[in-house]
Amino acid sequence: MEIILASRSPRRLSLLQSAGLAVEVQPSHIDETPFPCESVTAMVKRLSREKAIACNAPAGKPVIAADTLVAIGKHVLGQPRDLRQAKTMLQQLSGADHQVITGVCVRLNGELLQQHVATRVRFRTVSTDEIKTYLAHNDVLDKAGAYAVQGGAASFIESIDGPLDNVIGLPVLTTLDMLAELRSLQTNVPD
Repeated sequence: MEIILASRSPRRLSLLQSAGLAVEVQPSHIDETPFPCESVTAMVKRLSREKAIACNAPAGKPVIAADTLVAIGKHVLGQPRDLRQAKTMLQQLSGADHQVITGVCVRLNGELLQQHVATRVRFRTVSTDEIKTYLAHNDVLDKAGAYAVQGGAASFIESIDGPLDNVIGLPVLTTLDMLAELRSLQTNVPD
């Protein structure tokens, strides 16, 4: 099946290709400024929906859009602006539990389905030297919370409760289920 991915994330692309989908990458560019008093869940759902709607797709071609954020309590960690902010984020995550929350929106012929998935992650206590080494050897500026579980940050993780692929950036099973449901709804519409 061919789909459009409304994201430039190489991790999302790889996850979808590994699931057997032919993927055309067509990033959506939207304003990702948080709304005042917006919860993390509301924000990832809104952003994934806006990305799906902004994507220019031909009729019959599904669009998958997602947005992932890291949250410690109500404090949101998006993508760091620079390495200094990345270091601060990793220090906040050290020895703490956090949630990785991804909003996913699937669009087909004007119809939308949307869900969010949360995974609890616990970091062990990470030393300043480990953080410095990690930042020197990993590209972190495009990653929520300044880390990638599929990279060197795997050694920071004590436990994960929830889908691992969600921490990577896309809950694939949820996404495929939504895609199948949307396709089924559209093929079962009476004439």
